Amino acid sequence: MRRWVLPVAALVLAARTAWPWGCDGHEVVAVVAERHLHPPATQGVTALIGNPSAVIFVDRMCPVAGLSPLANVSTWADDVRSVVPTTAPWHFLDIPRGTPAGSDVTRFCRAEGCVTSAIAQQLKILKDTARTTQERANALMYLVHFVGDVHQPLHCTTNRDRGGNCVPVDFFGKKTRPDPRSRHGDWRPNLHSVWDTDLVTTAMGGASVVRYAEVLDGRFADRFASWQHGTPVDWAMESNQIADEIVYGKLPTPLPIESGDVRRCDEGQIAEHWRAFDVRLGQPYADAAVPVIEQQLAKAGARLAMMLNDVWP
Repeated sequence: MRRWVLPVAALVLAARTAWPWGCDGHEVVAVVAERHLHPPATQGVTALIGNPSAVIFVDRMCPVAGLSPLANVSTWADDVRSVVPTTAPWHFLDIPRGTPAGSDVTRFCRAEGCVTSAIAQQLKILKDTARTTQERANALMYLVHFVGDVHQPLHCTTNRDRGGNCVPVDFFGKKTRPDPRSRHGDWRPNLHSVWDTDLVTTAMGGASVVRYAEVLDGRFADRFASWQHGTPVDWAMESNQIADEIVYGKLPTPLPIESGDVRRCDEGQIAEHWRAFDVRLGQPYADAAVPVIEQQLAKAGARLAMMLNDVWP
């Protein structure tokens, strides 16, 4: 393996296990963004990652055949965690559920980093033309992924449940049960995985990534300009509010707001604690969640395009 990444720390905190937005969600965000890049940005992106195999040296977990370069690399930040596990905290920001709007949420960013600090750091690297091509390519690949992450409501929320990872839920009759593959006591389905993948799949309705991105682009075309403002910290707070109002607020079984957090779902039997609420998700919940998911994917694409157009004006 070529040593092109940062050294791995000897001790790493337990990382969240679910892939944010899954494969399809991140790829959709990238395709939406591509449709709004100005020519200089398109050229700049192509110069760095136009040939993904030339800049990616890790095994891929998502199928990428036939995807455009930006969509291809949009899931790389998840792939690289097996090589650089110290990047795991960069995918989320644990803002406690119930945090009032307008609060300074930067205080919740851990010393090892979080999604908002990672976006700022990687954007700075991408803009630095004195950096090597590989360093800037890495920064771009991180950026396309983390902008998607910050728009996933449960990546900016915690309710003593690891962003919903520790909340077992039944989903359209699929019974939740302990996940034998998990090292952290997760159950499947859980609230986080449902928002990462199951509801995205429901929203796509069998459409391809490109076709679904086209649909979202058309549906929200008149709102793109109004979304292209703010900072990653603003977007994280926005996602946190959505989590409170929709992700938790529309659950058929209300869950109390609880303070603190856990690093594992078997810590203090927290998964069993939340399982006792017997949350069962079906069509009414999907009806409330899917429009929000579609808006967040489109919003992430619009804002990613804004950032890249600023890098290459």
